[in-house]
Parts: sequence; C-alpha cells; structure tokens
Amino acid sequence: MTASHIRPRLGRRSGWALSVASALAIVGFVGAAQWNSSVQRQEFTTSAQQVLADQVSLLEEEQRSLRDQIADAEEQVQQFQRESTSSSAILTDLNNRLDAARLASGLVAVHGPGVAVEIADSKRVVPPGENPQNFIVLVDDLRDIVTALWASGAEAIAINGERLVATSSIYGVGASVLVNTSFLSPPFRIEAIGPDGLLDRFQAHDAFRGRVAQRIEFFGLEFATAAADDVELPAYVGTTRFRWGVPVEEGSAG
Repeated sequence: MTASHIRPRLGRRSGWALSVASALAIVGFVGAAQWNSSVQRQEFTTSAQQVLADQVSLLEEEQRSLRDQIADAEEQVQQFQRESTSSSAILTDLNNRLDAARLASGLVAVHGPGVAVEIADSKRVVPPGENPQNFIVLVDDLRDIVTALWASGAEAIAINGERLVATSSIYGVGASVLVNTSFLSPPFRIEAIGPDGLLDRFQAHDAFRGRVAQRIEFFGLEFATAAADDVELPAYVGTTRFRWGVPVEEGSAG
C-alpha cells in the first residue's frame, strides 16, 4: 500500500501561567467505544468492556466540563495580554516556555516527515483446532510496534488518531484494544514522526522482528508500511494530572 499524507495549539504572567498550566493538566478524557463485530472478536469480548464503556461515558461528561474551564482560562490569558503594556518581555518568555512544555507533553498537534504502519486481522480461514486469537491483531502487537518506533527515533506517535504521551496506555480487554480511553478496532494505523531512515530502523528492530514479524508471516496478519513526507498528528486529549508524584523541592533531593 502507499501511505496517504496525513494532515492530521498560551501563557501569561506568573499568576496566569500557573492557572493555565493547572488547567492544561486536567484536560479530560475522551473515549469512543468501538470494536470489530466479526465472529472471531466476539468470541473474546468480556463483561469488562461494558464496565470500561460506562467509565468512558462518565469521563466524556467530565471532559466537557474541563474543556469549558480551559476555554475560560485561555480567555483570561488573552484578556491579560490585551491589557498588559508594561511586561511584554516577561509575558513573551512565559508564553515561549509554556508553548515548549505543551509541545513536549504532546498537547499540541504536530507535523513532519515520518512513517505510516498498518496492521489488521488475517483474512485466512482459521484451520480446525487452531487458536483463532493467532489470526487477529493483539495488544502485544501494537505495543511491540510502538516500542520499535520509539527506539528507532520517533518523536511523536498516534494509533488511529490517538496521540501517545508519557501517560498513555495500550490495554487489552479480551480481544479489544483500549488506547488512552478510546476503544479501537482494526485496521490499526500507527503513524510516527521522525528522522530519515526511521522506517528502515523500525523494520530491523528486535521489538518488531522478534514476534510481530513472525506472526505476520505465520498467520497472515495484514501488514503494510510506507514513508511519508508530511505526517500530521493530533494533540493528545486526556489527563496529564499526577495523583501521587509531586515535584522534588530544590535542595531536598538525596
């Protein structure tokens, strides 16, 4: 196959910067419960999926509320910028640092050269006595592909439009896959931004060759890759709030 070009966003003075940073840290969860309706995948679904789907619905309501808070905070920042005439240098510095932090955290959409990887369930008829799970894409396949891409130099990755960040999870529920808070179904399109040679390094990496490549060959999983001149990845939408980790105060580290 050939990869389509994917075309997949402030700051303030110290007081406002703290408000915006806090608001950004509670960007809500988003979820969409989708999974393949094939007979093979239905055989592996569990009641846990419904529990997660209910949780996602609750989180969607929380997300709407948090988005309103973010919009209010950003409007306050813009109002401050319009009214402020005496501290433009400080404000510019704070804006630049905040933009850099948001970029590094995956909270803004990005684009650049990269690769596209697609993997889907095998179209082969499952032989009698064979485990049907061998012929579908499993969560471990996606984890191995993502691991190989990171290790090969990728700077940003998304799976079916779900941006991966430090707190992202790729979780299996039966034969379904939950990325962040979205249920995803095949085909799975993994897009990554990175330097020249990313695709070659990915295909040669042990995390890909060790198991995924063998499953593709033995069980006929549908698989395709392509380099792309311009890949556009969306911003991460979800929580980046730390519940247990707190900053180490200067001078207190052992």
